[in-house]
Amino acid sequence: MSPGIFLAAVSGGADSMALLAALCAVTQKENIFCLHVEHGLRPAEESSGDAEFVRDFCREAGINCDVVSIPPGKIASLARRRGIGIEAAARFFRRRALFRQAARLGENVVILTAHTKDDMLETALMRVLRGAGPAGLAAMPVSRGSHPRRILRPLLSITRADVISYLQERKIPWREDSTNKDEKFLRNRVRRRLIPLLNESFPSWKTALSGMSQTQSLAAAFIGEEACLRIVWNLKKIQPQSSLSTDAENFFAQPQIIREEALFLAVDRLLAGRKSSVPVKRSVIRRFCSGAVSAADLGPARVSRKDGKIVLSAGKKGFSETGFSLLIKEPGLYNLKNINIEVLQNRERPSSAPEDGGFFAALPLVFRRSFKDDFLVRGGRKTEKRDLAKNLISAVDSFGTAAFIDSSGVLVERDEPQERSNQMFYFVMVKRG
Repeated sequence: MSPGIFLAAVSGGADSMALLAALCAVTQKENIFCLHVEHGLRPAEESSGDAEFVRDFCREAGINCDVVSIPPGKIASLARRRGIGIEAAARFFRRRALFRQAARLGENVVILTAHTKDDMLETALMRVLRGAGPAGLAAMPVSRGSHPRRILRPLLSITRADVISYLQERKIPWREDSTNKDEKFLRNRVRRRLIPLLNESFPSWKTALSGMSQTQSLAAAFIGEEACLRIVWNLKKIQPQSSLSTDAENFFAQPQIIREEALFLAVDRLLAGRKSSVPVKRSVIRRFCSGAVSAADLGPARVSRKDGKIVLSAGKKGFSETGFSLLIKEPGLYNLKNINIEVLQNRERPSSAPEDGGFFAALPLVFRRSFKDDFLVRGGRKTEKRDLAKNLISAVDSFGTAAFIDSSGVLVERDEPQERSNQMFYFVMVKRG
């Protein structure tokens, strides 16, 4: 393969068509490869129409083109299993397809995406709304990664209006994605509702947001460097998985933002090369780094403080312990089937806990699918599962069933505290956001 190979991600929309047309104008066509990913999320006629449109354009332009079709329902299934949004799941499949294609093309391949200045500002707003940290709020880089995963975004300094003007002047067609009007997606709500309001009431918001992103880029770089210098992780290889550990006293002697960044970096290191799109929530990282809990389920990994060490280990195959059975042996934060579980070592209900939000149980405790003969005791009478709702999760300790929970994390029924041992832990159930 000759040097200077460009792999362009082309959806058929205005931005990607402008990228492809501009690339053809400045690069030899034999060095241009196009990849279209058919996500299977829209009606087949529209989705296949986009794929045919991109194929036809590339054929007429003399460009190499490949189409990867994802079976309908596969993206939605991944989103449900890993507790992420449809957009994030689609991005996971799209990036995987791009990286695989780049690997097939050989060395010196650069992946090109058509992110514009508008995309960068929309992403920044979305991350502000989600409470991202410095790294998340940092400006989107023009270049990212290295071989074989180098991504270049050459249109970041160009607005969407510039793109449309370019296409119209050169009479280059493009396709409109019907889902761009669907406001169930956060990006579309930001684009169609929030940005027009900002344009009207705060005309200088784009300059201010860009400045904030640049500042956060500098802050994120500094914090990352300090975290690497101050907190050193030791790798321990144990079959079938590895773990990282660091000195707990030194860890908690650092400023909290350094602790948080060090833990994020450790998760990235531990999971390098693993296929996981489960997000690590800063809110959970923050609770552990503040010392509020001694263990926490981070999603694709678990962190705990034990024997003077902070230990980070990956779940099975690099994913979180989100199977239908979860064993809890110590207080901390856990996750099961999109439900967050917080275990507090309290024999009395905390004043901050909602009256209907938790239950008492002994450890170890298992969360699993409810069986037909699971029951609680109420006034000397068994309350069987079949008297409640179907498809429940049972929380079972050494004394029997402590509670029934539904699939959204709502407590359906619980045992009374006086029915159980004095060695109790209070469990708070909340739906994962």
